[in-house]
Amino acid sequence: MASLDALSPPPPAPASSRTLDVETGDGELDALLSEAAATAINRPHASLAASRQARARAEAIGNVPGRAYALLCEGTALSLLSDHEAALGVLMEAQTEMEPLGDLRGRSLVLGSLAGVHVSLGNIEDALDSAAGALRLARALGDSEQEAWMLAGLGNSYLDLGETDRAMEAGERALRLFGELDDLNGQARSHTVLGGALRHLGRLDEARIHHESALRIAEEAGTALNRARALHDLGVLEEEAGRLDAALGLHRRALALRREVGNRQAQSTSLLQIGRVLSAQGDDEAAFEALHEAKRIATDIGAVPRLADVEEALASAYERAGQPAEALAHLRRHQAHREAFLAARTQTRLDVAQVRAEAERARQEAEIARVRTEELGAANDELSRTLRDLRATQSQLVQAEKLASLGRLSAGLAHEIQNPLNFVANFADLNAELATELLGTLETARQTGAPPDADAIRADLEAIVDNARRVRDHARRADGIVRGLMGHVRDVGGERRPSDLLELLERAISTVLGSSAVHVERDYADLPAVEVEPASVQRVFVNLLENARWAVEAEAARAGDGYVPTVRLATAPAEGGVEVRVEDNGVGIPLDHCTRVFEPFFTTKPAGEGTGLGLSLAYDIVTEGHGGTIQAFSRVGEGATFLMTLPV
Repeated sequence: MASLDALSPPPPAPASSRTLDVETGDGELDALLSEAAATAINRPHASLAASRQARARAEAIGNVPGRAYALLCEGTALSLLSDHEAALGVLMEAQTEMEPLGDLRGRSLVLGSLAGVHVSLGNIEDALDSAAGALRLARALGDSEQEAWMLAGLGNSYLDLGETDRAMEAGERALRLFGELDDLNGQARSHTVLGGALRHLGRLDEARIHHESALRIAEEAGTALNRARALHDLGVLEEEAGRLDAALGLHRRALALRREVGNRQAQSTSLLQIGRVLSAQGDDEAAFEALHEAKRIATDIGAVPRLADVEEALASAYERAGQPAEALAHLRRHQAHREAFLAARTQTRLDVAQVRAEAERARQEAEIARVRTEELGAANDELSRTLRDLRATQSQLVQAEKLASLGRLSAGLAHEIQNPLNFVANFADLNAELATELLGTLETARQTGAPPDADAIRADLEAIVDNARRVRDHARRADGIVRGLMGHVRDVGGERRPSDLLELLERAISTVLGSSAVHVERDYADLPAVEVEPASVQRVFVNLLENARWAVEAEAARAGDGYVPTVRLATAPAEGGVEVRVEDNGVGIPLDHCTRVFEPFFTTKPAGEGTGLGLSLAYDIVTEGHGGTIQAFSRVGEGATFLMTLPV
């Protein structure tokens, strides 16, 4: 059973007064809600007290929106204090209160907090549903902060489900948004997601860079929970490397921070890891003490999945200590807790479904009563006003989405440039440290007269050379990103003239596939001359062929002997124009990504192998520059087809 700490969501959405940003019309109530939100992440006990005062104030003055937001803050605080069952009930009540208000932002915040609670309860499917709903609302409203938090939470859940590529994608997009917002807590959480994904892929050095970045940013922000999570992740890396003393120190530091905040579920996670490390070191008594304390906490908070984890660790520890009877007893308890967890999860889903059904029934009954008691004329007036409001809202949402798209493009550039620059800075720091150590070694040899350790010096120099190569590679990647983005400015438009598309296509084939082992098949029809800007259209062909070449070469590396990498090119007249088809038998594209491959900075290639600008540039040239269309059709493992049309 996976450890719940791997699933732990980011701090729920109302983690700061800026995030909540609600006015109820009552100054005292607004102040209480602001205090509840601002203290949630570092002082959840204070947040809970302020939330309950806000709730009492709202009920006393009959302020319905204020009560809904007070319930939201109360449920968030209960979740951070590991009282997840109580948090679920309060947040479901908040959702019921928020629905009739028509407050889309409030609904998004409630769904975000519910996603975190469902993760803690082990209800991954419900968590994904809630997070996806919150994400849709946030994007519709142009709320990039809430969108970023939901992406970070989804990234953690994707990791638990083994969907590493989706976790990387969510983490990178979240980091891009948080960078635009200058949100340090969010940046730390995004680095946590990316580090976890890279660790799953076995790229431990890159994972360490992200986890160290998370720790540095969390320390700058002064957020104890994020510092603790970064220390925990670094501790896990040390365990995997066999450096148990270092791992133990990191887990103990994480535990101290988690005790300081009061998050008991996170404390049980640290104690569980400490117990495992101590058992591996042969310190059986200390291991038993840590694991039994983790068990006591998990029992107190009713965390059945965590109890199952602890019982499994105790069984392993007692077996390693040569006590098979105790080991068997704990293994049986592990199985019992696992079965109880599955049963409880089923009951929780039934309870949630019942609450939703009751809320919907109450809403329907209220609507029927309203319709029956209102005059037909008044109802028509209300309907007209509602229609006008909806149209106004729709217009605002369209404008908000346009602005959000511009923001995502700008943030995407900043993030894509920042990533290689971060690597350049990190490897440069490593070279400085290695060079300093070499100087110290040579100085010691000079003073003592003893010959320096030639093997050690050689190893350090080889590391410096390797780091310098990485600096060069990432600097070139940054240069490629800038050149790709500049293509959006240079290559769209220009002087048009009648051109032979087949000639432009053959030039692109020679440029991209001329010296490769890729087999090219042609099915050309006679085409009329098309009025285009030749350099731009040839750039489109080059980008499509480079994409196809990467796909077939990746499939060749996977499939081995017997596979023939093939690119098929076809042209044909089309209604009102011509079409060009580029097909390959490569790795293919996930079906749900076919509409997104033309977004700037979106790529299906592994991290570091693509900027996500080539197809975006091709889309701009074809659609905006020439009034044509370009579409992608594909499934994973079945190759891909790009269909481009140009008007005559």
